[in-house]
Amino acid sequence: MEPRQSWWDTTINNTPTQRIQGGSRHTYQTPHNTSQSQIFLETDGRPLNTEIELWDGPNNTPTKLKVYSEDGRLRPVNAMIDNPLKEGGYRGSNSVSVRNVGTMEFPINAGVSNVVGSGNNGGRSDMQQFRTGGSSSSLAGREAAGGGYLTANDVNGYTRPTPTSSSSNKKRPKRIQGGALETFPLDYSIEAVQITLTTQGLPMNAKVELWGTSSHIKQVAEIYNDNGATRPFAAIVDTPGGSNTIAIYNTGPMEYPVEALVEPVARREDWDGKEEKFGGSLAPCDRRAKTAIPHCII
Repeated sequence: MEPRQSWWDTTINNTPTQRIQGGSRHTYQTPHNTSQSQIFLETDGRPLNTEIELWDGPNNTPTKLKVYSEDGRLRPVNAMIDNPLKEGGYRGSNSVSVRNVGTMEFPINAGVSNVVGSGNNGGRSDMQQFRTGGSSSSLAGREAAGGGYLTANDVNGYTRPTPTSSSSNKKRPKRIQGGALETFPLDYSIEAVQITLTTQGLPMNAKVELWGTSSHIKQVAEIYNDNGATRPFAAIVDTPGGSNTIAIYNTGPMEYPVEALVEPVARREDWDGKEEKFGGSLAPCDRRAKTAIPHCII
């Protein structure tokens, strides 16, 4: 897969962007009606080392992400942060902090796009509604409902991570107990996967790594959420080239299991439709989608 053009390099999307120098921080205000915020970070081909935080009121940081990528152009950061309804049926005005912890020689390009919520949903987040069969328009719109990288907009970086309804698509997540490791070997044809991590209302502490051959680690993300049910983790990870494996560690205690789902969202154009046989628990292929779009499944 060729390195795709970011949304700020085109005139299709008017999302404001910021170039963040090494050692500096930039904050993005999220309006009170924002249900999710999509974060897209990349570099000009240099390493990417960043810390992302969601600030929800004074001295409250419900979401923290630490992400490293050895090539921020081939493997950028494309993640979604949830802003669920509070007990009173309203959303607060939060701030998203993006800090470049790299050196001055390694600046990053950052863009944060807000997704407007659909109003009062009974105290559940829009991601929860999507997983239980509710409307998906509040999260990613119809653009990402059919899979990633299907159109020119998707290739340019517009596709938002979209947690899938397990009940409607019959995709069972893999439960990872505290302190355990689960690996998901990827077929050579897979160009990108979506990773969704949730809990049953408990805090989430996890680490996601993209492995190459031998001990080569291409990308690492350390994740903390104070509630994995209302604030699940969803991200699209680019996996260009072959010999890739997704490794997910549950770094929390035994009492805090994590449910993980890894779904392919983009295939090589020359994919012959055959899956390589590995161990692990990669989400199955949707044969109906393959008939319409041979190179892409979800």
